[in-house]
Amino acid sequence: MLEVAAFRGPTLIYHARALSSAAPRSISTGIYYKHGTDDDQVTKEEKDKGASWADVYNIKRQKYGIGSKPESAFNLASRTFVSQGSSIVKEALAGVGIFAKDYIPPEEKPPNCLGLTLDSEAVKDAERKREARAGEKVETNPASRALYDAGCYVLDELFVGRPIARFWFLETIARMPYFSYVSMLHLYESFGWWRDPQLRKVHNAEEYNELHHLLIMETLGGNDRWRDRFLGYHVAFGYYWAINALFLFSPRAAYEFMELLEAHAVDTYSTFYIENKERLLELPAPAVASSYYKGADLYLFDDFQISKRPSSRRPPVDNLYDVFKNICEDEAEHVKTMAACKNYSKVGKIVVSPHLSFDNDSEQVQNEKRARWLEWSEEINRACTAEEDF
Repeated sequence: MLEVAAFRGPTLIYHARALSSAAPRSISTGIYYKHGTDDDQVTKEEKDKGASWADVYNIKRQKYGIGSKPESAFNLASRTFVSQGSSIVKEALAGVGIFAKDYIPPEEKPPNCLGLTLDSEAVKDAERKREARAGEKVETNPASRALYDAGCYVLDELFVGRPIARFWFLETIARMPYFSYVSMLHLYESFGWWRDPQLRKVHNAEEYNELHHLLIMETLGGNDRWRDRFLGYHVAFGYYWAINALFLFSPRAAYEFMELLEAHAVDTYSTFYIENKERLLELPAPAVASSYYKGADLYLFDDFQISKRPSSRRPPVDNLYDVFKNICEDEAEHVKTMAACKNYSKVGKIVVSPHLSFDNDSEQVQNEKRARWLEWSEEINRACTAEEDF
């Protein structure tokens, strides 16, 4: 059986087809949305020729929000209010059986039609096992641990049976501390207290990585519901200022809390891709994931992984299983970076970009340098010998 669905969100323009386990590797039918300007419209030729696996989750225009250029906050806010208000009305009417002309039932579009699950109890079990292993438990103060446990409980209750929406919510929030860290480092520098551009650089790379996790979840329909967007944006706004305040009093505590959250993300994503392995292997990788992990410029991808030599990690992106496994490995690298930042604030062990901390020359380049050095040393020796003979 072939399930076909098209979907769009408030932030990205895309179309997708969810494939069942028995589906062929090409698709000849689809439901298409028109959204925004004419260049968003899928052409008749595209419809006639059908879509390949490479077209699935294809982002037609990478547009975020209501604006198309930098504008007054008042203009953007008012237009966003109208746009989101329309979404509220449509969802409310659908709840009472009144459907818009372009309405598609939730079960026929991503993320619901993808058939993905997440067992919250399995996540808790993975966390318990990790914390039981020597050196893997994130040691934190009781207040931070209590807030963390309360947040996990709320997530479990709010997103029952909706793992992609849960991941979108988490990634929306996960970016905020990196914004906060950079903001506070700018503040410290502006007041003439302290400056560390290398640390800011690493945090910028971390945020850029989390941004692409968020884009992947949006491509999969994680922000389809207005109520999820409303909650995610407002919690993220409050979380940003909370981390700013915490950093002002204790940078170590701010890094420690993020280390705790990133460790939880590793447990969650690892449980998810193991639980859904067969299904994820059948689904292609979103275009945004391929462009991020296989792009021509991977400088920022390397820059947040301070424990790895640049260019040493180039993961595959052949299907959705690879994508979620890559995200899980990214989160594990964030844990290491947060632990290093925490130690930096405690004992002063400097955190720098891996482009500076490693000798980044390839073996071929090193051999060429060695050959040039030997050639130079032989010339010096010949010159010295000639001088002695003279």
